[in-house]
Amino acid sequence: MRKILLVFLLFFANNCMANNYCKGYQDGFAEGYCYQKFGCLKPLAPLCPLPRLGEASYNDGYKRGFLDGLRK
Repeated sequence: MRKILLVFLLFFANNCMANNYCKGYQDGFAEGYCYQKFGCLKPLAPLCPLPRLGEASYNDGYKRGFLDGLRK
């Protein structure tokens, strides 16, 4: 029973962190895509990539999304 509870808690914690990362990625992609463009309509962001090792926060997702948006 303890193993099931531990697996559930780890999955839940990882899912919550991924949601913050993905939200940051979406916001960053839109800002990067429209960076220094006048009258730009923010596009829909592509699917959120898996976080790299050490990336888990909103800011990490925002930075990666911003760079990907600049490249588009």
